[in-house]
Amino acid sequence: MNRRRFVSASIGAAGALAIAGRVRGDGPPDDSDPTSLIPTMMAATAKMPIESRPLADGLHLVYGPGGNIAVLDGPDGLTIVDAGLPNRAADTFEVVKRAGGKPVVRLINTHWHFDHAGGNEAFGRAGAAILATPATRRRLSTEQYTEIFKMKSPASPPAALPVVTLDEAEVHVGPETLRIKSVPPAHTDGDLFVHFTKHDVIHTGDLFSNGFYPNIDASSLGWIGGMVAAADVLLKLAGPSTRIIPGHGPVATRDDLARYRTMLATVHDRLAKLHDAGKTLREAIDARPTADLDAEWADGFFTGGMFTRVAYDGLVKHRAGAGKAS
Repeated sequence: MNRRRFVSASIGAAGALAIAGRVRGDGPPDDSDPTSLIPTMMAATAKMPIESRPLADGLHLVYGPGGNIAVLDGPDGLTIVDAGLPNRAADTFEVVKRAGGKPVVRLINTHWHFDHAGGNEAFGRAGAAILATPATRRRLSTEQYTEIFKMKSPASPPAALPVVTLDEAEVHVGPETLRIKSVPPAHTDGDLFVHFTKHDVIHTGDLFSNGFYPNIDASSLGWIGGMVAAADVLLKLAGPSTRIIPGHGPVATRDDLARYRTMLATVHDRLAKLHDAGKTLREAIDARPTADLDAEWADGFFTGGMFTRVAYDGLVKHRAGAGKAS
């Protein structure tokens, strides 16, 4: 399966399908407003297949609409990383159960967004203990407003909330050790990644989108400099044989992650110069700082203009909060 076809089964490509005309230039080339993406995507993902495939003995990948899900078979049941979309929770639950063949006893949320934690309630009601960072629990516990999408997310019901919060931990599942570690604000203020040490597999959540521009949630204190720093942490952990499960897109290598880090750092540096020069958001978008990158990276969720909007917004807010240039 090539990358374009794989991504077409993900939420990233659902957005790409919705905005394909604009990406290809059939519509306004300066379109940078992503507010219509989420409703369009939710409709587009309603009937997309959810599939699974083995990554290694006892470890499966579940993919399709929503974020990628890792499924680890253990002596006490299944441990999974992320839970998919709310409108596909029942389907996700069944695919995960078939992939692992056991009840889910443990669910780790990489962050709070609905395409990764939307299935929490189904797994929580079935008895899974949900683990996440304290910031993720806080955001799931209260209504959230994501400014870039003009979208309200209601508080999650009690069964969907993490019952264990942590910033760093080791979880032992049979012979496998899961090393869980949070990072400073990057995609959100509650991101964590999971390293399956025996299998040498890392699930990054949305710290990494393989092959296309990521969403960066400034309303949750995310910012592009934090994304670069998180990529550095992951690159130090990954070796030449490490397989990396991104939040969206196909399973990746360290080289894929390194290319992604280079793109993020390039955009960060360009946006920082624009901000130093006093450019407004509109002026930054009109400067087209991603123009030479779009052919490679604007093949998924965001156009270059949309990515500039979310990344510049987050950088400006982070600098205002930090009180200094970053």
